[in-house]
Amino acid sequence: MTLRFTNTLTGKKEDFVPLDPEGRKVTWYACGPTVYGPIHIGNARTFVVTDTIRRWVEHLGYDLRFVQNITDVDDKIIRRAAEEGIAPEEVAEKYAKMFLAHIELLGVRPASAHPRCTQVIPEMIDFIGKLIEKGHAYASPDGSVWFSVRSFDGYGKLSRKNLDDMREGERVDPEQQKLKRDAMDFSLWKAAKPGEPSWDAPWGQGRPGWHLECSCMSMRFLESETIDIHSGGVDLVFPHHENEIAQSEALTGKPFARYWLHQAMLNIRGDKMSKSLGNFLYIDKLLERFDALTLRHFLVSAHYRTELDFTDDNLELARKSSRRYADAWHEAVAVLGAEPDAGAWKTSPACAELEERFAESMNDDFNTARALAVLFDVVTRLNTARANAEKGAGDTVELAALASLLDFFRNLLGVSRSLEAAQTTGMEDLSGRLLDLLIEVRNDARKLKQFALSDRIRDRLAENGIVLEDRADGTRWKRES
Repeated sequence: MTLRFTNTLTGKKEDFVPLDPEGRKVTWYACGPTVYGPIHIGNARTFVVTDTIRRWVEHLGYDLRFVQNITDVDDKIIRRAAEEGIAPEEVAEKYAKMFLAHIELLGVRPASAHPRCTQVIPEMIDFIGKLIEKGHAYASPDGSVWFSVRSFDGYGKLSRKNLDDMREGERVDPEQQKLKRDAMDFSLWKAAKPGEPSWDAPWGQGRPGWHLECSCMSMRFLESETIDIHSGGVDLVFPHHENEIAQSEALTGKPFARYWLHQAMLNIRGDKMSKSLGNFLYIDKLLERFDALTLRHFLVSAHYRTELDFTDDNLELARKSSRRYADAWHEAVAVLGAEPDAGAWKTSPACAELEERFAESMNDDFNTARALAVLFDVVTRLNTARANAEKGAGDTVELAALASLLDFFRNLLGVSRSLEAAQTTGMEDLSGRLLDLLIEVRNDARKLKQFALSDRIRDRLAENGIVLEDRADGTRWKRES
């Protein structure tokens, strides 16, 4: 099966053909965060979806070099530093560590490299110098440098915007606006201001513009002027990615990226996230209310190019769904008496058919919604096979195959058992031990025919979302779905 996905550059679904003549090495640059505060749920959707797509690309056997930057010098960082009374570099380091910790909690694996903007200052200065030499950039009297948008014929090809109809590519104060030759020109180098981070450059001391850093980090850390895939949220198409293309292709004369992947936005109860509405939902706070498995399941539940709405109902659906396949796997393992071999599903014709459907879904524009539907087909069959095995009427070989296939699919989507483990530490570990003790007390009460006590324990647990199931091999508990 051929991997096909939507290329923002052409607006069409295309076969994926890597630059590598052997067809196996793939280069991918993903825009990371500007680290001036905790990431919010909208950021998390981009990072989780990107990780899920990455897992599938690697599963197909591609040798992937995946780079995701961290912007550690920016106006927002400088403003946050002033608010917190610390240096901008301290703000950047604090929130960079927080970013990496939070995405790890959501099952997002580290990139091949997480370069910082400040690592490529010499490359950016050299880049700007060459653009000035080629006539694509100019310095203004204050020491700022601007990219001349009208010098690049292809401007607007990613966003499909007509240059004369565009708004400005970035916000600048009125004094800076006077320094530009054209309102659409964007900043490559910002002249130094008192108290701000700055570096020496031939045209004056200052710091790099936002768009420039990604071009330089992509070329340095992927070691190529043209890469296979560039990705980010749909809000980055213009001006950020449009400007990356302009400055990169003006410099090299080569395509900057062959495929552009963009994730749709996440809304909050029907509204877009905005400071004016006060509806920013930050991951550190959400993880106090929802477990990581629920959040990740929610974030991959819709196709990546479809807007997703964060609502209480959608989160509750994600919680129930994630519990359903987690419980199905654990109950099957309890009947089997041990975890099945990882490849047990490979010899089952029924599992082969399910795997083919899953692959078709993911190869068709990374359709995680359809892939999850296949996963739930596995859960249904697994529960039936487990019930039959408990009655002595089923084959445990097929039960083991289905359990291993469920685990396989979960790992590919990142909704894996490792996220279950992440939520059973600390107090939840203690809760589990206390539940086992209560079940032991209840079983003793039943043996002594103290049924009022045993029923009271069962009923009180049920009121708190814990369901007890009395089976031939003992009593088990699970959270109510």
